[in-house]
Amino acid sequence: MVQFYNFSTKRGQDIQAFLKIICISDLDKELIEISLMHPSYLCESNIDRKKQDLQEKEYRCLAQLGDAIIGAIVTDYLYEQYLDLTEGELTRLKQQLVNKVKLSEFARKINLHQYCLLGKSLKGSNLNEQGKLFAEMFEAVFGAIYLGLRRDFYSSKSWLIERLLTSTLDEVIDLDETDNQYEDYDYVLTTREYLDPIRLKDFPDYGWAAGDDD
Repeated sequence: MVQFYNFSTKRGQDIQAFLKIICISDLDKELIEISLMHPSYLCESNIDRKKQDLQEKEYRCLAQLGDAIIGAIVTDYLYEQYLDLTEGELTRLKQQLVNKVKLSEFARKINLHQYCLLGKSLKGSNLNEQGKLFAEMFEAVFGAIYLGLRRDFYSSKSWLIERLLTSTLDEVIDLDETDNQYEDYDYVLTTREYLDPIRLKDFPDYGWAAGDDD
């Protein structure tokens, strides 16, 4: 991995605070910083073009890795916990746990929005872009966590389950009413219902709803 730059004192403190929030103190701080720095911020920075390209590539790779490992963890966990569900039910449940809305909620729960760096052009972007952005940044952060835990699948799985997945699972499924839950799977999350939890109450309503993430 390329050494991109030295942290400022303030940014170093922010990274330490973020590590405290996620309760893992010995991760690679540079990887965490890369995962928290969106390419839009790099484009508006004074970092030379070659380093921008290298860091953006690293960020994209972390997000891709995080996406894959999150999917594997959720699949493994559901297989372990819900053998009585059919393949179709397990697939739909997984989709509910790893869609862009849920991943952006995970990002909010670890205060990612407070510590990430975004380009000015994205700070006023529409809701659909905001949801995708924080979902992707969570994937990048989790990719950095996975690497920081020395690619230990079960340590990574334990962190995701204990910190985020168990409480989220309780929200999306009632085991006594599984069929009804899936019948309501097309429920549309309103813009206001999405905005309130992420503290964007004054954000304009663009008519975006859950499921519009392709």
